[in-house]
Amino acid sequence: MAPRMTAFVAALTVLLATPIFFPWFFGMPSTPFGEHLKREREMRGVSLEEVSAATRISPRFLEAIENERWDELPGGVFNRGFIRSIARFLGLDEDGLVAEYALETKGALDVRPTPEHPADIPRNWQPVIFAAIAIVLIVLVGWFVYHRYGATIAAHFHRHATEIPRGAAGVFLANAGAEDGAQAALGGSH
Repeated sequence: MAPRMTAFVAALTVLLATPIFFPWFFGMPSTPFGEHLKREREMRGVSLEEVSAATRISPRFLEAIENERWDELPGGVFNRGFIRSIARFLGLDEDGLVAEYALETKGALDVRPTPEHPADIPRNWQPVIFAAIAIVLIVLVGWFVYHRYGATIAAHFHRHATEIPRGAAGVFLANAGAEDGAQAALGGSH
């Protein structure tokens, strides 16, 4: 072969062997990702509810994936995890489906915006203030009752603690006498 022909054949071989240059020509999926996934699910005769029950993915997330409404999904690793779970359940190549998903979304970062300064969120101090006021009021009322009525309450409890009920006095004395008699019989002394 002539050197020109060899260079031409080598260049043609490289171009034909690399589907990245002409993906539509080499059987790369021409249907959108969601439609492809839906078709695979329907070919297996599986409903969204069955996929949801088996993978524990909400049906609304499954519908969002099949309809390519990416903004309705949680984003990030969750989306790729959903794709892997669906692929595993349907018996498809997990890595291949995740790669298709990445191509479909063009590898965009699926990160939700977060507030710049979470410390700027106003706090609701009302419950804390209410609790502090309640504690102060309870302490003040307790202090007032103790100083105003403490001696009266203590005298009342002291008087009732030293009184012996009328019926109990005879039983008390009888028991005391029995104990004295029992000690005397055993030869003990008081």
